Amino acid sequence: MFCNLVFAFLSLWRFSFSCDTMKNAVARQQGDIMIGGIFPIHDGISRQSENTFSQDFQCVGLRLRHMIDAMSMIYSIEKINNSTLLSGITLGYEIYDSCSSALKAVQSIMHLIPETVAVNNSTNCSHTEIIPTIKAVVGEEYSEMSIAISRILNIHLIPQISPSSSSVVLSDKVKFPSFLRTIPNDNHQTLALAKLVATFGWNWVGIISSDDDYGRSAVEHLNIFFKQEGICIAFTKIIPTYIDHPDLADSLNNIMNEFMIESNDFYPTDVVIVIVKTQIVSKLFEECIRRNITKTWIASDIWATSNEVSSAEEIKRVGTILGLNFKGGNIPGFADYLKNLKASKYGEMNKFIAEYKNLRFGCTEDYIKYLECINSSSKYCALTDSIEKKSPLACKVEDILSANDDYLLQIAEWRAEYSTALAINAIAQALRNILCKKGKCEIDLNLSPSQLLDELKMGHYYFNEEKFNFDSSGDVLTDYDIIYWKPTNNTIEFLTIGAYNTTGGKVKIERNDILWHTNDNKVPFSNCSKTCMPGFFKKHSDITCCYKCLKCPEGYYTSESDMTECSKCPFYQWSEYGSSHCTNRTIQYLEWKNPYAVALIVFAAIGILTVLLIAILFIKHRDTPAVKAAGGNYSYLLLSSLLFSLMSIIFFIGQPSNIFCQIRQPFYGISFTLCVSGILIKSLRILLAFESGKRGRKIVLFQPIIIICVSTFLQICICLTWQIVKSPYLSELYSVPKLLLLQCNEGSYGAFGIMLGYIGLLAFICFILAYKGRKLPEKYNEARCITFSMLTYMFVWIAFIPIYMNTSGMYVSAVQVFAILASVYGVIFCHLLPVSYIVLFKRNTNNTERYLNSIRAFWIKKPEVSFPQNKVIHSSPSNSILRKRCRSF
Repeated sequence: MFCNLVFAFLSLWRFSFSCDTMKNAVARQQGDIMIGGIFPIHDGISRQSENTFSQDFQCVGLRLRHMIDAMSMIYSIEKINNSTLLSGITLGYEIYDSCSSALKAVQSIMHLIPETVAVNNSTNCSHTEIIPTIKAVVGEEYSEMSIAISRILNIHLIPQISPSSSSVVLSDKVKFPSFLRTIPNDNHQTLALAKLVATFGWNWVGIISSDDDYGRSAVEHLNIFFKQEGICIAFTKIIPTYIDHPDLADSLNNIMNEFMIESNDFYPTDVVIVIVKTQIVSKLFEECIRRNITKTWIASDIWATSNEVSSAEEIKRVGTILGLNFKGGNIPGFADYLKNLKASKYGEMNKFIAEYKNLRFGCTEDYIKYLECINSSSKYCALTDSIEKKSPLACKVEDILSANDDYLLQIAEWRAEYSTALAINAIAQALRNILCKKGKCEIDLNLSPSQLLDELKMGHYYFNEEKFNFDSSGDVLTDYDIIYWKPTNNTIEFLTIGAYNTTGGKVKIERNDILWHTNDNKVPFSNCSKTCMPGFFKKHSDITCCYKCLKCPEGYYTSESDMTECSKCPFYQWSEYGSSHCTNRTIQYLEWKNPYAVALIVFAAIGILTVLLIAILFIKHRDTPAVKAAGGNYSYLLLSSLLFSLMSIIFFIGQPSNIFCQIRQPFYGISFTLCVSGILIKSLRILLAFESGKRGRKIVLFQPIIIICVSTFLQICICLTWQIVKSPYLSELYSVPKLLLLQCNEGSYGAFGIMLGYIGLLAFICFILAYKGRKLPEKYNEARCITFSMLTYMFVWIAFIPIYMNTSGMYVSAVQVFAILASVYGVIFCHLLPVSYIVLFKRNTNNTERYLNSIRAFWIKKPEVSFPQNKVIHSSPSNSILRKRCRSF
């Protein structure tokens, strides 16, 4: 694609070429041997898309840092001309401004070697016969620009020495045979970046790269070296190369959004490697400051010592900045040279010095308005970039071209200038090796650039008593300085805190010199996953250095860091979610202080008190007909059984034991069997007492004590068989998290069911008898009460079964206690309280006469009555017979 661009450009050039190409240079000095220079002295091109031909491009935005690089070339040439290095030969220069544009850089090359254009316009000339005036070219600084111009310079093997283009692509001597540079290629820088990241223990970093060959190559090699160091890339963001690119704002916004993303799987990265131009870095940091984003930034050599970026307002808010830059050195006398710049001298031409002088010292209309604003004590005066660069001497000096100060020293980045000086000195010393013999130098205008290129590749050179040479890839293998942007008052100091040795691949760094942006001044955490602490285990993901730290589930634990699986707690212990150890389970049972237990105990106590009060009442009024009709002496058995049933509740509450488990069910079962048996004999006795005819004679055979003993004995047999075959026992349940449940296991649930079923059978018989006796005298008819109490019992215990089976833990006992209370209270309310009411509040009816009248009324309604003598009486029975019947109750 680029070749098509070049050929299209050359076609246009044939029609637009002017013989006066020198007017397009920004600086020129004639010499015996000319050296070309291309530097990005301006930020960009004004309205590039509106221009038809490349010579119409107008550069805007003077970049002082790169202007100083060009001045380093001029100063080095002047210094060589003033020395005896090339005795009798002067070096000249012709410098062009690429304006940070590849297309403008190509235009500049065409101006530097116009001879090639003449060749393109002629079909009869051989390329090999052309000897360009320019013998070598210094530049470009950006790899993208160097790649563009190198493709043209390769045609005539004109040496190109770049002071800072580090792309690995340019080391390919098949594609770029004439390209050299005074720095290592990016293979070394990307390896140094990987080593630097690994030094701090980071393995989760982001990359922001420019959308050009330089950026893409850097990302490619970072991927390789990161894998070797066990480092993962959290994200890679490609950003436009040019400041005026229409997609730049969207790209910056996407990067900011990336910083704001919070992942549940991985930690956000705190370390970001930035491989873009300084102007783009400035825009990036503006957004970070605006959005209050703080990171650890690692700078590539492009902006590692950029004053343009470091001078930004509130730059400290972006976080900690580290960077790599080539080892530099001192250029003797260059600082004084910058402090005493002159627009032109000795026939030289220099446009950018004049532009700088006007920018720095010129009295512009905007600056005058700004001064007026300041003097008016206004709260806000707009400070533009051009105004910010103004000297205090602006609008105060008459001749701005002769005015000077030390401003350029403050913004100079000496490493780039040093690399430029190395390039000029290498060219000069190679020329000396070719043109000078025995101390004499002869001018050879027919010297071909390819000759110079061969010498440059083979020779060894010296600068400031340091030896250097170009290796087989055309690179100068120098070490890297590790730079820390140290905040000092309101400025940033570029502090060298370590170095990377390119030959040994080792990083040495003074960590104590770094003031981190973290609250505790500790090295920021930038790993894909944190160390899995005790209580967590690692679950690896598809990314090699990333894993999730998952909490151990309940009942499991890890006692050490970074374990891959959790251990299970012993059955008698438990652990919380994410525990590093196990603890004994909490023992749980229906405690006395439990609100449910308290409520049940209160009701049981009320029941016991009620039964005792009724017993006292019955004893006191034992001779009354109401008490006799309620069962007489057998009512005390009923009261005792209810009392024992209520007392059985104590075995269901509190910490269970094997003895309690074995006692509680039989204790209740036998007690309530006595209760139901008492009701049974009461129902049966009343029914038999009022039966006529032959059935009436069965009263003599009716023996309540035998019925009670037999029915109770059967329940005792059931309980004994249960205890012998499979008795209840204390069970420890571990099914509920955190808890050790103590509860009674009934052993044989079949036996438990038989026990309850037997009581249910007795209750059902009582229900049947009550139904048959529903027409007995009112004073003796308790069918309704018996029916309700027995139905209550059956309903409660039928409902009890599914509830009991679906209840676990301490509430199993609570369910049965509730069932016991409901059964007992059913008997109390249906049997005992009505009698107590009559005794206490219906005394006028609680006499023998009233009860005799009730019986008399019953017999009168009955069509016939059977007596023991088998006589039929059609009238009311005598009082003696009625009293006899009454006594039989």
